[in-house]
Order: sequence, then structure tokens, then C-alpha cells
Amino acid sequence: MTTAKLPAWLPAEPRKRRWLALALLLTFVTLAIAAVAVPSLLLHRHYDDNIARLSRLVSSQTAFNAQRPRLMEKLAALKLRDVKKMYLKGTSTALALAELQEIVRTTIEANGGRVISAVQGNAAKEEGSFRPVTANFTLSVNNANLRRVLYALETKEPYLFLDTVGIQPNVAPTFRPVPGMVEPDMNIQLEIRGYGLKVVSEAAPAPGANPEKARSPESVAKDKGGST
Repeated sequence: MTTAKLPAWLPAEPRKRRWLALALLLTFVTLAIAAVAVPSLLLHRHYDDNIARLSRLVSSQTAFNAQRPRLMEKLAALKLRDVKKMYLKGTSTALALAELQEIVRTTIEANGGRVISAVQGNAAKEEGSFRPVTANFTLSVNNANLRRVLYALETKEPYLFLDTVGIQPNVAPTFRPVPGMVEPDMNIQLEIRGYGLKVVSEAAPAPGANPEKARSPESVAKDKGGST
């Protein structure tokens, strides 16, 4: 009877071979379980992340929907407001500029300031149906009244916008106020912008159109009757 020759890497003792076979079996079982479990875990994590993201989206959408009635009420209130009072009433650039200068001058003097000069600012580009106008003002006012002037201008109707503010003190840098002393005035340069509504004029005939066709039949008949 011949004995089969074992590979060199196998142990010679039968007991050790059994333990090796068991170890190989456990290794294969572990690899099989990992081949199934790892993709499942990754897929589970992917869906968990998506569920969490969608849950946050639903929560935010629910909060927004809860605010919808209140927002609609505010929108309805805005629609009922007279929006024309937010704009200058002047129907031309010159009239709107004069109105802007008068409003700013009155506001400054009503809050303790004194207007030194008021000149037209740079011409602004028209924005659709709105006509922007700007004016530059130089005024003399102290620190406390300056805050009142700026607040009054920014909360006034029609709406005004402060594009630039320049402050030039009239005292030396080493000046120290004495307790109870009236604050010295400063020279302030303001560039203020307002908006007027453009007036919709009657539409002109299209280029190349026959003027006689644009006129009414009554006016044409009247002209013919007067010429005979």
C-alpha cells in the first residue's frame, strides 16, 4: 500500500491538519459574510442619509407653509398701500429734483441743521418706469442733530437713499470739549437719491405708418368738409 505524499505546506500531524482545515473554513465563511454584509451596510447608510436629508427638507417646508397665511396677509396689506407716496411726485427730472431738494432742505432744518448749498448730482440712468434723481447737499450740523437728520431722511416718505456721507469737523484734532459746552457744528456732505415715476405718454405712430390711417374717420371727414 502506497502513501500519498502531502504538500510541503501541510503539517504532518493529522490533528494540525484538522485545525488548518477548520481555520480555512472559517476564513471562507467570513469572506462570504463580508461580501454580503458590507454592501448592505453601505446601502443602508446611503438610504439613512437620504432619509435624514428629506426629513430636514420636509421640516423646513412645513415651517414655511405654516408662515404662508401670515405672509399672504402682509402681501395683501402691501397691495392696499398707496405705493405712489413712496416716489417723488415730479413728472419731469427738473420737477422731481426741485421736490427732492425741498424735502431734504425742510427735513434738515426741522432737525437742527442748516443747509449751506444744494446742487444737482450726477445724472442717473433710468430704471424701467422709474426716474432716479440725485442731489448733493452741504450742511452744517452738530453730532447729536446729525443723527436726527439721518434718521429722518432714511424713514421719510417718499423714500430717500443716502448714497454718500462725508463729515468734515470744524475744530482742530486736539480739540477737547468742556463739560456743558455746546457741541460744535460740522460740515456734512450728503449725496441723496430719490425716485420718481415716469409718466406714460401717448404712443407715437410706428415708423413708416400712414398718418391718415391713424386718424379717426370723424377728423378726416371734418378736414375734407373744411377744404371744400
